[in-house]
Amino acid sequence: MSFFDQFIWGNSVGTWLTALAVALATWGILRALTPRIIRRAKALSKSTSTYVDDAVVAAANATRDFFYAFVGLYAAVRFVELPGNVDSVFGQVLVSALLIQVGFWLVAGYRSFLSGARDARYPDDPEVATSFHLIQLVGAVVIWSLVFVFVLQAWGVNVTALITGLGIGGIAIALAVQSILADLFASLSIIFDKPFVVGDYLTIDDYRGTVEEIGLKTTQLRSVSGEQLVFSNSDLLRSRIRNYGRMVERRGDFNFGIVYETDPDVVARVPGWVEEIIAAQPMTRFDRCHFKTLGQWALEFDAVYYMTVPDYKVFMGVQQSVNLALMRKLAAEGVGFAYPTQLHYERRIDDSQPGVDAIR
Repeated sequence: MSFFDQFIWGNSVGTWLTALAVALATWGILRALTPRIIRRAKALSKSTSTYVDDAVVAAANATRDFFYAFVGLYAAVRFVELPGNVDSVFGQVLVSALLIQVGFWLVAGYRSFLSGARDARYPDDPEVATSFHLIQLVGAVVIWSLVFVFVLQAWGVNVTALITGLGIGGIAIALAVQSILADLFASLSIIFDKPFVVGDYLTIDDYRGTVEEIGLKTTQLRSVSGEQLVFSNSDLLRSRIRNYGRMVERRGDFNFGIVYETDPDVVARVPGWVEEIIAAQPMTRFDRCHFKTLGQWALEFDAVYYMTVPDYKVFMGVQQSVNLALMRKLAAEGVGFAYPTQLHYERRIDDSQPGVDAIR
């Protein structure tokens, strides 16, 4: 009997050598060709505008060396006969290796897909990048948890009771951290929907301030008086927020009154004076000025204009200039501003008039 015909563990030496050659050849071919195919696919994916193909390439690039080895072993065992218990264990090992490799593929593809979506919609935004990293971490934990459960099932572990226990425990944990999760999801909503960003000036109920930081649980503002305001993200989204940072123009309106003794022809010229005064100011757009009503002690006017920049300091400076120019113009035209007054009329009663005795 030749050396190759001798039997070892139920198979001839020649069969074992054939299986070894198949294993090494399969491993070598996969190890050599796969990186080249991935590089070619990566070059092709860069020429497209979608990021789905980038995710597929990233998933393929996550193939581990142990997977090539197990594929080679799987091809090799087709040539040999193994004892039943050994074959069963080997099959479980192969399935476990495949599941772990699937986990690497899914995590890599998932992360690449999210990164592509982030770069497409929110380029160069550090806050969004932080949130996407959190989402990637949560997704990776979910994927590896599922892989772990499937591996246990491949080894014959009854995972039904385990999943039930995890479900009950998950409900208990969710109830315990309900407020934290609410703030976390609110933070993601703030970052993705962007109702405000760092640097915006907000009015929230009776509080005002500039956004300094948007965290996972809280958002911090700096008030106009200097103190720091801290809001939980969930409470913040439930409030009525006025965002002055999104203003494109600022509307200015003011009222003033002149005395009743003013000549009607002069009253008719007042709106034109106001328009000239506002038009002379920088970064303004006149809207209207009207003789609004006959008030109790004044002829009342209402004026509206717009600032082409939203800056509040600039707006107040322009309003001050308008007020001073209006005072000078009315003074030059001999028109006085009205202020609350009361006139008392006295009249002598003639004794000859009827009803005088009743009045007395």
